Amino acid sequence: MKSEKFQVKSPILGFDNVSEVSFAEVDDGALAFLSMESGAELLLINPYKVREYSFEVPTAIQTLLDMKSSSNVKVFCVFVREKEAEVRINFLAPIILNFDNNTLAQVVLNIKDYPNFGVAESIKNYIKA
Repeated sequence: MKSEKFQVKSPILGFDNVSEVSFAEVDDGALAFLSMESGAELLLINPYKVREYSFEVPTAIQTLLDMKSSSNVKVFCVFVREKEAEVRINFLAPIILNFDNNTLAQVVLNIKDYPNFGVAESIKNYIKA
């Protein structure tokens, strides 16, 4: 599992003082880890692997990440395991990574603009039986 360093351009919720993180993808890009200098770690999931997902990246974030239409960008959402079988995903605060310059930012989406996205949605809602 190859890890890359990313400069944080817009704070990650709960980790306001973190300026650099290590990012590592696993499981064909479906899952990833974001590791902080403090040893804290966020578990990430590629939202496109579990549901229809699209949002408008604010101009300020595009500028911070120096995003262009040709940029190599990936989007992940934070997920947490509450119980052994319960996984919840935050679709309202995606993390955008620009691999061209190794920068990242978290976007906090407004629930009024994205009523189909939740802060703690169960992954069970997206698993087809």
